[in-house]
Amino acid sequence: MDLSIVQQRSRVLASGLSVCLLVGIGAGCSTNNSNDSGPSGISCAPASSLPGFPVPQGPPAITGGFAYAVRTSSHKIVWYKVESSGALTSRGEICAGFQPTFIAVNSTKKLAYVTNYSSDTVSAYTIGADGGLTSLGSPVSAGSGPASISVDWTHNFVYVANFESDTVSVYKIGSDGLLTLVEHKATGGGPDAIAINSTGTRAYVAHFRSDTISTYKINATTGKLEDVTVPNVPLATGNGPNAIAIHPNGSFLYVSNEESATVSAYSIKTTGELELLGGPPVATGNGPEGVTVDLSGKFAYVTDGQADTISIYTVGANGVLQAPRSIVGANGDPEGITVDPTGKFVYVVHRDTRDIFVYTINPATGTLTFQSSVSL
Repeated sequence: MDLSIVQQRSRVLASGLSVCLLVGIGAGCSTNNSNDSGPSGISCAPASSLPGFPVPQGPPAITGGFAYAVRTSSHKIVWYKVESSGALTSRGEICAGFQPTFIAVNSTKKLAYVTNYSSDTVSAYTIGADGGLTSLGSPVSAGSGPASISVDWTHNFVYVANFESDTVSVYKIGSDGLLTLVEHKATGGGPDAIAINSTGTRAYVAHFRSDTISTYKINATTGKLEDVTVPNVPLATGNGPNAIAIHPNGSFLYVSNEESATVSAYSIKTTGELELLGGPPVATGNGPEGVTVDLSGKFAYVTDGQADTISIYTVGANGVLQAPRSIVGANGDPEGITVDPTGKFVYVVHRDTRDIFVYTINPATGTLTFQSSVSL
């Protein structure tokens, strides 16, 4: 399981995009490979016929030598080679389902899974030696409006938060990479983000409509989500929670709240349950869309989509976030954000300008310096 994958949802139109970055392990890449028919027979035409209702947007998720971006407007996944400098070089693309929103990828197991918001499905792919994707067949059914995805790669379970049907779909990964449905677990209103802890024993689900976060115990054998208490009482967040980040030491968890422009902080007990850290949620810029913590655990970053900024926070020893120590301008509606496995770079998806920005991290101060960008 790759805990750098932090799931989130944002209110984007049909022209939105999302990205999953795979950085670190060197690998050969294909050049300009493409496939114009999706796994469900969808042509890769622009989504002009689709309604312009909001769909989710996934954050970057890092694990290998390639970057995979989900381009919602054309139903495509685009992949890149990640250079040693952190820059991205375009390599190819393939069709997905209608309005793909999130992608989770594992370079060791050579598998990728994509949620398709408007077709209520999850697509599965294998990853070739050149980084290219090959469909594993027809997508499997999800709930309504699959908005985010998290994978326990150790125990081979996939978890999908279905925003419209208020459920989490659980799947078992077969030896061939195909998914088998285990259950649809009922949740709070508008499950918008889901994260799995490092041991694969707990799942955390943020509910955009009910302004709460719930903790579930994961059955190690079946992968099913079990209530930690009866009834399972969720904790309050700010308004519109849409992203989750787990601290590298596994002791703290952070939630960005889009509608109240705040970040909520929690401690993770030895039981895996959450406890709200002291003090009110910390302010962000307008419309926070993504949150991540650097590998040292000293700095947290929040993309402020409406404010076109990235807020940088110092993380105290007790997990509490200090007021933003600096703010980076980031025009173009910055949304998904993550730190690469080396801890040297931050990747940010810009929805309006349809590109990915790469920043270098100052290890002493946590400040970000723009390095490069690539179009989607």
